[in-house]
Amino acid sequence: MTKRRRILELGKDVLIVLLTCSAVWLAARSQLPVRGLLREETAQARPQAQSEGRMEAARPLRITACLSGGAEPVRYGALYDDEACAALFQQVAGLLMEALSSAGQPEAIPRRQWEAALSSAPGVAFDFQGEIPLGVLSGWLSGEETGLTASARRLVLAVQRDTASLFYQEGDAYFRCPAEVVNPLHLEQALSTLTGNGAFYAFESEACAALDPDTLLPAQTPEPAVYSATNPVSGGQAALETLAAELGLPINANGVYYAGEWVARSGSDTLRLSNRGELVYLAGEEGGQRLLTGGSATLLNGVEACRRLAFALMGSRCGQARLYLSAITPMEQGWEISFQYSLDGIPVTLETGPAARFQVRSGRITQFSMSLRSYVDSGTQSRVLPLPQAAAALEAMGLEGEELLLVYRDSGSDTVPADWVAGGHREG
Repeated sequence: MTKRRRILELGKDVLIVLLTCSAVWLAARSQLPVRGLLREETAQARPQAQSEGRMEAARPLRITACLSGGAEPVRYGALYDDEACAALFQQVAGLLMEALSSAGQPEAIPRRQWEAALSSAPGVAFDFQGEIPLGVLSGWLSGEETGLTASARRLVLAVQRDTASLFYQEGDAYFRCPAEVVNPLHLEQALSTLTGNGAFYAFESEACAALDPDTLLPAQTPEPAVYSATNPVSGGQAALETLAAELGLPINANGVYYAGEWVARSGSDTLRLSNRGELVYLAGEEGGQRLLTGGSATLLNGVEACRRLAFALMGSRCGQARLYLSAITPMEQGWEISFQYSLDGIPVTLETGPAARFQVRSGRITQFSMSLRSYVDSGTQSRVLPLPQAAAALEAMGLEGEELLLVYRDSGSDTVPADWVAGGHREG
């Protein structure tokens, strides 16, 4: 073999080695464990992906827009339609971020002013289903927390007398904050492509006077799909070992066993997987040293760490469902943080409680439980009562003042239809 030939062959060998190393490196990056996702430096290394994930988390289940231009304002409602809600949120998220970042001191307002805000044009109202801390919402949208300390289920950004204001509902109380940095013209332009579709609030209809006045209803009775539901982690020991690897939890030697459910030990930590897809993590003596929230032990860091962990383990396995923040409960040295599934903008309630529930203490995730479920449109439709009959049935049951909502009730069977419920989703 000539010297030139040997050099060419050596070059090929070097190139093959380099390509192999590159493939291994890329594969390792694509399978980065959740533990890496929770590290602050990792989050900074993926600014675009993290930003997109936070924007998705900030999206409410329902949005309405009040449009000007006619003798009377008309309303467009994106409800029970995830695609329409996502499209509208993309148009107005920047304005909501500006309003939260610049909101002035809140002042309490009476109910009539809240209703006026919901009917002011141009205006846009956001319904998050669960109450969300405004500091967390602002952090998801802009990366920085707002000075507002309230938690709100509903927010309204509306223009009144040529001035933009931010309104929010906290419990049974209503508040208004100046949002003068928001240009009213920009809000009108963001909503200019919309046309009314007849969505309305219960307080605007005599026929719905028995409902919670803030119940948002469509002009026509919805026809929600029936979904097929499966357990995406039914592989027993292999499934548990995969989940442990994704969490970055090295399993002890002979540390996997079956005791009515699959159990894995990682140091003093425990990971359990039931036959129904219930995944439970309990930190051991280290007190959750493996799953750190990163940065300071703030609520925003805690919620964001739980969001990333939930989306990493559940997001790729839940089929056509979407996860949303549903509740935050203060506890000693931390919080309990819950997420729920939704299907096409309709909440899913599980017999076991929230889809994911975390306990965060002193900057550490010390415990979590997840109900791993996968949902796919079955191609059939749920049979639900027409709106007038549903409202009348609620009143006949003595449930005046309750909200009328569509909800998917997942009892663990292989099909999940939607139906009207009074009061909607409640945390267990």
